[in-house]
Amino acid sequence: MKLVNRHLCRISDLAAGEPKEVAALFIEAPGGKTIKDNQDHFIKRGVINQLCPVNAALALFTLQINAPSGGVGHRVSLRGGGPLTTLVLPPADTTFDTLWHRLWLNVFTQEEMQDFRGNTGLDELSNIFPWMAETRTSDPKKKGQETFPQNAHPLQMYWSMPRRIRLELDDHAGQCDLTGESCEQTVSHFRAQNYGTNYSGNWVHPLTPYSFEPGKESLSIKAQPGGLGYRHWLGLVVKDHTGKIHRDPALIVETYQEKRREWLQDAGFEGLQWEPRLWSFGYDMDNMKARCWYESTMPIFNLQDEQELDDIQHYAQLMVLAATDTAKTLKSSLKMAWFKRPKDAKGDLSFIDSNFWAATEIPFFDCLRNLLDATRNDDFEAKEKHLAQWRSKLKAAAHDLFDRYALNSLNEDGDYKKVIKAKHGKGGLEHYLNGSKALKNLVAS
Repeated sequence: MKLVNRHLCRISDLAAGEPKEVAALFIEAPGGKTIKDNQDHFIKRGVINQLCPVNAALALFTLQINAPSGGVGHRVSLRGGGPLTTLVLPPADTTFDTLWHRLWLNVFTQEEMQDFRGNTGLDELSNIFPWMAETRTSDPKKKGQETFPQNAHPLQMYWSMPRRIRLELDDHAGQCDLTGESCEQTVSHFRAQNYGTNYSGNWVHPLTPYSFEPGKESLSIKAQPGGLGYRHWLGLVVKDHTGKIHRDPALIVETYQEKRREWLQDAGFEGLQWEPRLWSFGYDMDNMKARCWYESTMPIFNLQDEQELDDIQHYAQLMVLAATDTAKTLKSSLKMAWFKRPKDAKGDLSFIDSNFWAATEIPFFDCLRNLLDATRNDDFEAKEKHLAQWRSKLKAAAHDLFDRYALNSLNEDGDYKKVIKAKHGKGGLEHYLNGSKALKNLVAS
């Protein structure tokens, strides 16, 4: 609460700022046009009218670190709009899977923070907590300025403040609409003004994965329609440098693999079969609209050296490419079964992809874990066997989903000959899967 009070005292009055209801602090809240057009079907207006100061501050903090585009001069977060956050978690269902262990596993030491982007010479508290000084504005007509890593302390990445917002405390007691608890004061409105801090340049937040392209600024990896799954494992857990654009895991993931894994082994955790997990989460944003909130957990294998890392990256890439090709073939075959003119077919068929990725996720990680064991044992035959099993799993999933969906109501005319041809005929599911180069590339090396 001290930081909240300091925020309220030191930030400018924003007397010219636009008054807004406190519900607008929530990213998924319906906007003005949505309410005007009466389109708030799923998240209704009027659910949150007042908050206690603590939850108002938490809502403001969440908005600041995830801020999407909000109109002219309303700046996005330091990581861009809708960034992914990734945290290393202890093994599930163990005595170590507590809130304390989860948080402590993601706290950096002072030595590790030497890798952070920023200017450590700016050690005034206001360079860490930007609300403790006048806002570094960015209105180009009033000599505004961009904020690069050299203009702030590295820890400001945790407390960035791109939006100019002042919470307004009511002078009466009430009940927080978020928790239902009574409070001595409430917050029902805030004031907002554009042209707040404009974070630019190569900021790299330590809890967020990034993509890097030669000659361009780093870009945080965002949540996308379809959710998070094993097809994103490359780039979230290990580096994906297969093309021009390089995708790197968050610094916390690299720090775990390079340092903390050894610390845990030295502390005796290795005998407890310690296998950490990665927790990824974030909003899927379409400019100002939150389309969905996604989160996922996936294993982080304890890779012991560079050779293991290279091997597992290689096999994961082959497996994901094979799965991607199989999913594409499945969708194409179903369109052949459903429509007279498959290439002209309209409509959202993303459910096909979602079900395919979900059906093959557990087998993917099982196979990857088996491949890692085979690599450690230098067992070529075992690697061949596991890759062949993955190929079979992909084909089986494609056939199962085809059979499940091919005869449903999307079949325009009930022409079952067309369905049989789409599965067994030339250019159909079996034909393409048998000739798939990506599936044939699933061989040990």
